[in-house]
Order: sequence, then C-alpha cells, then structure tokens
Amino acid sequence: MKKLFTPDCYIRSYRELNIKRLISMGIKQLVCDIDNTLVAHDVAVADESVKQFIQNVKDSGLKVVLVSNNVRERVETFADGLDVEVYPFAQKPLKKTYKKMMRDSGLAAKQIAVLGDQLLTDMLGANRLGFYTILTTPVAQKDLKCTKVNRFFENMVFHVLALQGKLHRGEYDEQTM
Repeated sequence: MKKLFTPDCYIRSYRELNIKRLISMGIKQLVCDIDNTLVAHDVAVADESVKQFIQNVKDSGLKVVLVSNNVRERVETFADGLDVEVYPFAQKPLKKTYKKMMRDSGLAAKQIAVLGDQLLTDMLGANRLGFYTILTTPVAQKDLKCTKVNRFFENMVFHVLALQGKLHRGEYDEQTM
C-alpha cells in the first residue's frame, strides 16, 4: 500500500511548500490539483494567495501545471490569467493524463512533483508513474458528492497506513519540506 497511496511528503497547505527544496531535488515542474488543494471546490477563480503562490513557483524557474478531474470550463475559468497549462477532466488516478503531461513537457517522472489533497486520486495516480508526491490537507471540509465517496475509502487507507506507521493524518513533514 505504501508505494501506491503514501505521499513522499505531507504538508498542511500549499503555502508551506518549500520550492527551493523541490529545485534541489531536480524537480522542474509542479503539477497542482485545484479543488480542495488550492481553493475550495466552489471557488471559481484563484484568490490572491493562490496567484502569488503560482507566481512564486514560476519565478523560481519551475513550470506550473494545473490538473483536475473537473470539467474544462471550471478549470479554464480558474486558470484564467495565471498563464499555466491546464489538464481538465484528467480522470485521476488513471495514467493517461499524467503520461500526456510528461510527453508535453519532455520531462522524466523524477522531474515532476504533484501537489494534491486526495490519496485515492492525486497520490495514487502520481505514485503510479513515479512522480514526487506531496499531500496537503484539504482547504475545505465540504466536498462534492463524488468526492465524499472517495473520502470514505480514503479514511480506510489512512487508517491502514497509520497502523503500518507510514502516514498519520495531521502529522506533517514541514520540517523536511
């Protein structure tokens, strides 16, 4: 289970991401989930904090890409003005969109980091391809109905990982990330 669901790093918020550390690890691209990673699922556009975060990542030399299982209109509306590539309706955790991102960027898996809030979509999909995975606490407690189903199973995975001593909800890696 560790290989598939366990993130390489667990942080409280995207705001705490250590961009310099990612660069020192050879990361060239940061792939960010949108809903409940950067903003609540019902927030249509990037707020100033998200805009500043994305700009800081880009200013550091990393490429930023947004990926979402949400529809094109939602993803493109959110990304408007951010000057980033988007991959809507990604069907995470399937490999298809992640492979397309790799082809489009020309980067190897070890050069890509994925930031997301769900073990069963973001971490599983990215781990399957060997990307560096960063789990963040969901921005909001409120989820879409389809996400509530994922959260039910995610709670079971968290429980098993905790029993194995691999991942404990709320025990973050900020000191190392």
